[in-house]
Amino acid sequence: MPEAPPAVAEAASAADSAASQAQELTGAPAASAAEAPEAPVAVVPAEAASAVVVPEPEPEPAASAVAATPAASDAPGALPAPPVYATALPPPLLRRYRLERGLLWGTGELRWQPGAGRYEASLSGEVAGINVLDWRSGGAIDAAGIAPERYVVRRRGRDPQAANFQREAGKITYSGPTTEFPLPAGTQDRLTVLLQIPAIVAADPQRFGVAGARIQVFVSGSRADADAWSFHVEGEARVAGPDGEVQALKISREPRKKYDTRVEFWLDPARHYLPVRARLSSAGGGDALELMLESEEKLP
Repeated sequence: MPEAPPAVAEAASAADSAASQAQELTGAPAASAAEAPEAPVAVVPAEAASAVVVPEPEPEPAASAVAATPAASDAPGALPAPPVYATALPPPLLRRYRLERGLLWGTGELRWQPGAGRYEASLSGEVAGINVLDWRSGGAIDAAGIAPERYVVRRRGRDPQAANFQREAGKITYSGPTTEFPLPAGTQDRLTVLLQIPAIVAADPQRFGVAGARIQVFVSGSRADADAWSFHVEGEARVAGPDGEVQALKISREPRKKYDTRVEFWLDPARHYLPVRARLSSAGGGDALELMLESEEKLP
């Protein structure tokens, strides 16, 4: 078999390296459970044929942080359980995004497949034809909207990391650490929160589609990290969409702790309030990771 051209081989090597670094959109605590810097965002070298941005791997929690993690009966961050909201979930969809960080870019796909009280969702990213981002979530759809049962993050060359939402037991457990968190109604993982927040707004746009409205959702990652996320509706803003400018609704999650990630969504009312654009930035500075919708199609 002939050798790949140098540019392709270099891109594949960069992508393979990036694949081992892929993790969840927001980083996990590094030094302590209370306040630790979130992981910086890594980039594939600019020499690669097609560069994509992926976050650095979540560092393993320190032993003291694991030991201090609250039990299932204690709410992390001393916050009460968030309220339960009505939702209007979108139909099955496949959304393609452009991923950017500075001058570097790649592509991503968000797949949402609900049906018969169940759902499957995935978020993937590619560079040079190699998958470097692989998040999957599956579970039920109940009175509070999306109800994850298992959330898995896969990384090339590493064992998958998973969060298990044990609803009968009322707790969240993980594939590695023995840490447990409580499981309030309406709890999301870091993939389904991209769908649940729009569904909450779509169900009651008169309440949540106006500046000043707030939405609180309990969110878990795959590596023993969970907390209540508070989203603030900033108001309408015009942003670029796949077919021209969109009059979107901007909503953001402000960090509660020093090194939390700021999350910004621009929700499109014409597309079930799903994000036409998303931006993730760190309090530590650096270029933001951005996702911009390029196309969308209905799935059977």
